[in-house]
Amino acid sequence: MKRTSLLVGVAVLSGCVSAEQLDKIYGSQTPPTAAERAAAVAYIKTTFYDPYSIRDASISNSLTLLDTGYRSICVRFNAKNRMGGYVGMTSTSLRFQGASVVSSLQDAPGCNTARLSYSPFPELENL
Repeated sequence: MKRTSLLVGVAVLSGCVSAEQLDKIYGSQTPPTAAERAAAVAYIKTTFYDPYSIRDASISNSLTLLDTGYRSICVRFNAKNRMGGYVGMTSTSLRFQGASVVSSLQDAPGCNTARLSYSPFPELENL
């Protein structure tokens, strides 16, 4: 019984997003709006440890997450940690509903694909 439940769980998880669905998601790329860029800056400014140390920032195009109504934007940057040292480039996915950030995921795997286009994000570097 446990083995069957495990196999069903693995089958469900592995089939969450098909290649066809990924093509549709990455095909929906549009440049982030001014409101999304401002919301990303405000969110990072209030939730990250030392947002004023951010450098080398870039922002991805905005993606529509299938039929959920959510949009996702990835942000890459280098910032200081609590010890005062720069940690290297990190990627964070921001999930939007409308023009508001509702959640984030650091080191999201979808942010590191070559299919996602990035552009400079000076608003984040100039806090």
